[in-house]
Amino acid sequence: MLVLKVTPAEASYLVIWVSLVAIIRRFFVMALIEPLGRRGSGVLCCLVAAVAISVAGHMADVYIGAASMFFVMILVTAFFGSGNYSIVGPYMAEVWPTRLRTSGMGLGYGIGNMGKIIGPLGLALIAGSSDYISPKATLDALGPAFLYFGSWWILGAIAFWFIGFETKGRTFEEMDSTLAKSAASLQRVPAA
Repeated sequence: MLVLKVTPAEASYLVIWVSLVAIIRRFFVMALIEPLGRRGSGVLCCLVAAVAISVAGHMADVYIGAASMFFVMILVTAFFGSGNYSIVGPYMAEVWPTRLRTSGMGLGYGIGNMGKIIGPLGLALIAGSSDYISPKATLDALGPAFLYFGSWWILGAIAFWFIGFETKGRTFEEMDSTLAKSAASLQRVPAA
């Protein structure tokens, strides 16, 4: 399997494209939220990112003309995967009742940061590294490692679809009322 043979200066240039994609994705995702809603947009972005990162891991040596399909898939992953943060930010503010909004968002961000531990640990296990803090991935581990990363986006899509609820077109007051009714009905359930 070949890898991109680029100098550090060329790699820096390629990362500029990832940053430019970041600007475009903000506008794209903002436009996507209105027709699809927060939940639908989240599912779509997670699934496209999962497929793109999985494909990237298996196309490290594929070129169409001068374009590396690995790099193209990384751009697609960055576009949709990181674009998902444009959805999650407002969505997290909307799904918590007013009295729990700040602590709920803090809890969500805190739990999300567990990925900073789980991600490298999982990568180390996949790569077969004995160093869990700074794993050294081999080319043979590239495909499985990218499938591993894709599985996290699949988990995100599942969470949006099965746990999340749509907030599009609803006011904070309407959502607070719905959440209060749900909490009250849970309190009325008799203990077994």
